[in-house]
Amino acid sequence: MKIKYIIAALILAAGAIYGAEQNSTTEDELILKALYYSDQNNLKEAAKYWKKLFELTNNEKYLIEYFNSSLAFKDIKEVIAEIKEVLKTRNSKELYELLGSLYTQEGDTDGIIEVMKNLSDGDDESSYDLAYLYALKGKNKEALEIYKKLYNKHHNWKSLKGILSILVKEKKVKEASRILWEAINRYKMPKEAYLVYVGIIDLEKESDKAVFAFKKLYEMTKDPNYIKQLISLYIYRKDYPNLIKLLEKTEYDNKLLYELYLDKKRLADAYKLLDNLYKKTKEPKWLAEKAVLTYEIAKKYNAVDERTLNEMSRLFKEAFKKGVKNATYYNYYGYTLIDYDKNIQEGIDYVLKALKLEPKNVYYLDSLAWGYYKLGKCQEAKTVMKQIKKLGKIKEDEIIKHDRAISRCKE
Repeated sequence: MKIKYIIAALILAAGAIYGAEQNSTTEDELILKALYYSDQNNLKEAAKYWKKLFELTNNEKYLIEYFNSSLAFKDIKEVIAEIKEVLKTRNSKELYELLGSLYTQEGDTDGIIEVMKNLSDGDDESSYDLAYLYALKGKNKEALEIYKKLYNKHHNWKSLKGILSILVKEKKVKEASRILWEAINRYKMPKEAYLVYVGIIDLEKESDKAVFAFKKLYEMTKDPNYIKQLISLYIYRKDYPNLIKLLEKTEYDNKLLYELYLDKKRLADAYKLLDNLYKKTKEPKWLAEKAVLTYEIAKKYNAVDERTLNEMSRLFKEAFKKGVKNATYYNYYGYTLIDYDKNIQEGIDYVLKALKLEPKNVYYLDSLAWGYYKLGKCQEAKTVMKQIKKLGKIKEDEIIKHDRAISRCKE
């Protein structure tokens, strides 16, 4: 037993020897008695002395001890009523906190709200708690008022999130979107704010704002999923210049970047990308693509020569050797060999490989007919051209030009 309890016991024992308990009037004597009875688990008697101590000193800590002891032998509602009565004439944070804990035990949300109203003045954390309780009780107007007051004071995400939660709950999504858009443009906001924003707006109708949000999210996190979202938005908006810039900067999808370069006739940029694509993927198709661009770039500048054709041939053969089996590449290579009289029979052999994969492709048939024409096999060339005409009306200028030449062909 602690020494103070021993002293308290001795005092009480001395009183018994003289046949009557002395009336203790000093603070120390009352403390010792309160502690003694508390230690003996006689909380009713302890409460009596805690109350006397409060009445003697007006020290609030004794009042708190009195109420805590009273809970052992009084109904919680009775203690609540007593505390409320005291609070009518005494403003005490500690008493309000005790009252709040008792309301919590009772599950009395309205009671807790009343306590929080008294605690929240000038205290941000208590204000947040009060706003949360108002929202929990469906008192959205009151909750919104507190959250707005806090937001105007701090311009932080915590208060803004409270505002947004109320607005979305009341189906005021446009207003929520407007407020959040203003916030992410004016103040420093966390990742969560941008995620909420893209979650509540119409990505298609407000695609420019969505782009802004996803760009910020990528800058903050470096998460490639946000690049994927940006790609979708740029494609939807047909904003290919910015899509190309994004892909160049992030190297997220060089295959897509390559296709975009081709689409925009940026052949030199596409060509530069090919070595990177082949090194990273080891796919021989990129050798075939390099063969195509080797020829196309030279053609663009009217610079197709023997060296160009030899390099193109080398790349195609390496690609085929490494497993490329593609009708488009077979025909492209074969037709080039035929058209430049490089090796007409070899060119025909490659075109036949393409036709084996796609026997009704009019472009491949035209290449074959042109090969036969170059070899002077007019009848074979005319037979193939008839086959092309059976498949449909000829619209392509080059096929029409070949048809005219073949029609005048004589062996």
